Amino acid sequence: MDSTRHALNDALDDPSEVERLSTNQASDAAPDRNHQFLGCSKCHSVPAAGLKLRHCGGCQTRSYCGKACAKADWAEHKRHCERLRGERGEAMATHLSSGGLEKDFNKVRLNFVEQFLKVPGLSCELTLLAWRIRSEAPVIIVSTSKSDVDFSRSRIRSWVVPRRIWDEDQDFTDTSSIRWRKSWRTNVRQIYDGASFCPDKQFVCVFVVDDVSKTVDINFSDDILRGVEIVAALTAATRAEDLANAFAWMRASPAVHASKFMQSLQHRAASFYGSTAPTGSIPDPSRAINNEVAYTMCANFLLLQFEVRLMGLRGAAHLNGREGVIRSIDPANKERWSVRLDDGTCVSVKAGNFEHVRRGEYKRMLL
Repeated sequence: MDSTRHALNDALDDPSEVERLSTNQASDAAPDRNHQFLGCSKCHSVPAAGLKLRHCGGCQTRSYCGKACAKADWAEHKRHCERLRGERGEAMATHLSSGGLEKDFNKVRLNFVEQFLKVPGLSCELTLLAWRIRSEAPVIIVSTSKSDVDFSRSRIRSWVVPRRIWDEDQDFTDTSSIRWRKSWRTNVRQIYDGASFCPDKQFVCVFVVDDVSKTVDINFSDDILRGVEIVAALTAATRAEDLANAFAWMRASPAVHASKFMQSLQHRAASFYGSTAPTGSIPDPSRAINNEVAYTMCANFLLLQFEVRLMGLRGAAHLNGREGVIRSIDPANKERWSVRLDDGTCVSVKAGNFEHVRRGEYKRMLL
């Protein structure tokens, strides 16, 4: 019997370059980071490149790096495995009764978390959302529908629920009419109360696609948290050490075109902002180049929107104080940036004429 309970199944298989600096679309400059988030349910380590976590053969819910962690976790997991298996059976029955196929259910249930986390910028958005209120033991519910076969960025919704709400024995819905399910509460409690869970190292998400859901704990990424910390420092002052930290962070990134982005920034610093730093070295700090570096980190590495407030404009002083989102380098004037204001209009400004602002949470970039 134990051998059955400890059985592990392989996860199913997942079904001009400088100018990319100026786009507001997710580029392949950003690495596929989802392997950094989904770790072993026992030790929370992430699998090495090319390797996959394995699922408990009973409930198909808990994931492990190998048999050793599965066995070590069994004393705790056995109290929940049968219940989770029953929930899976009920979900399967609902799926089959609506005309679905068993193989499709397994594929969706085992793979859709990875599909969510591959949506450009979503993993960064969720990480920063959870990190800010980690002391409140939050659950983040992330949902879309079966009709969203490509997991399009615009249709995915996220909803944060602190423990003082989700731990109460009552039902409630969010503004998108997503109904909180009692089974989620039980599963979330199991994770938060587990001996290996640390709220400064992991957070909890419930991923939902219509009637199918999966509750997982996700590792906080030091890389993302450090990147946002650097962005905040770059846009708060003009210190050489902040630019040095930014270039070191980009240089350490697995992004495909990281070196080209840095070369482009060095070229722009010399061409537009009078930087006298030797070729190939870190440019001299200024409000303009710091803004450009911060935008590059957000848009092309973290895939997050870069929100700004206009300032210091003379010929268009009436725009000072207006807020919006950086779209791209202005194709008509490479020294300027296109900003989409909150009313939908677009204006062209220099990098020295905006400041980075945080209006609530960081948001992933949308097409």
